[in-house]
Amino acid sequence: MLTGFTARRFLRTSFIGAAVIVLLCMPWVLAAEAYGWNQQPAHLLQSFVAIPIAFLSSGIFLWLPSPEGAPVWERRLAWAVWALSGLWVLMMAWVFVALARGMFPGPA
Repeated sequence: MLTGFTARRFLRTSFIGAAVIVLLCMPWVLAAEAYGWNQQPAHLLQSFVAIPIAFLSSGIFLWLPSPEGAPVWERRLAWAVWALSGLWVLMMAWVFVALARGMFPGPA
């Protein structure tokens, strides 16, 4: 089993790494739109891999007790990642519910 320090370091690395992947997917999508490339891999990676990992790992990181002398930026960054990725997860849930209810029309 992971010790407290090792778990915190693993979770910190996970949510920062996932947030970096989300940020790197943004220019990838913009370049794909500009050059007519396939955007699907970037959207899938961002929405179904990186965002859930960032949301869960930052939430667990915030739930764990913070040791004395821990840098303040860790918790602030974890709160920002948790809030922003949580909004994305809520939006995706809303889209899936709307699609299931037929709220979005099909292609014309």
